[in-house]
Amino acid sequence: MSSNSDAPATLILRSVLLLGRRLRAARAEGPHSLSTIAILATLHRLGPMPAWRLALEEHLQPQSVTRIIAALERDELISRTRSEIDRREIELSITPHGRTVLSEDMGSRRAWLEKAMDARLTPEERTTLMEASEIMLKLAQAHIEDEPPTGEE
Repeated sequence: MSSNSDAPATLILRSVLLLGRRLRAARAEGPHSLSTIAILATLHRLGPMPAWRLALEEHLQPQSVTRIIAALERDELISRTRSEIDRREIELSITPHGRTVLSEDMGSRRAWLEKAMDARLTPEERTTLMEASEIMLKLAQAHIEDEPPTGEE
């Protein structure tokens, strides 16, 4: 009988949390919070969207997003424009300056990760890690409550 600490989900959780902590430690000092960078990354990855969708994507309360959006707009990291589809709706977009800030923020973490992978992993392990990364992205995008039940009924 194995202990709960040996369960696959526990091992994955532990490794993701530890790697996340290590990547945050490798982050360069800067004026922008992780929440700010996360929102810029979402806008960069998914494109322009209204604030309500951004709140959903980031799993944040609309009030929290409103405060962050105000700061991002003040710093000229995002812009607001009318939606081409629904002229009543305002869409948020990352600006060229926002892309620069995002790229610079990600740079130190990317550099640390590349160096660590080169120093610690074999070519086969790097390949396995890339495959596992794709699978982990599937998990990260899963909405369990939206999934059909599995198993026998």
